[in-house]
Amino acid sequence: GLPLATMLSNQGATIHSVNVDSILQFLPTGKVRREHATTTVEECIRSSSVIVSGVPSNTFKVPTKWIPKNATVINVATEESNFEEDTICEEEPSVTYVPHVGRVTVAALQYNLITLHKNYHSKY
Repeated sequence: GLPLATMLSNQGATIHSVNVDSILQFLPTGKVRREHATTTVEECIRSSSVIVSGVPSNTFKVPTKWIPKNATVINVATEESNFEEDTICEEEPSVTYVPHVGRVTVAALQYNLITLHKNYHSKY
């Protein structure tokens, strides 16, 4: 979550990164701030145009009613989808749903991160 949040905020997006302990907001200015304790996951999702979820639990689901119209929803969970797939497709036709990011995509991302790291630390 954090590397993706940083990368997207560097491209101009405002990101909410939610984990079990806190909600962080990554701003396009490069600043990161902890959200107030009263900020909820629902508020973060309702204000988002892109929602990426990768919670490694079969029991965690993002309620479809929280997802804004015209949002893009991407599931990267390894176990089972964090979204109610049938409900999204039937009740929210304006939502673009990406049901699974495959192993090749993950491998390509890891390769690119390693290459980026090597290039950053190499001497020109």
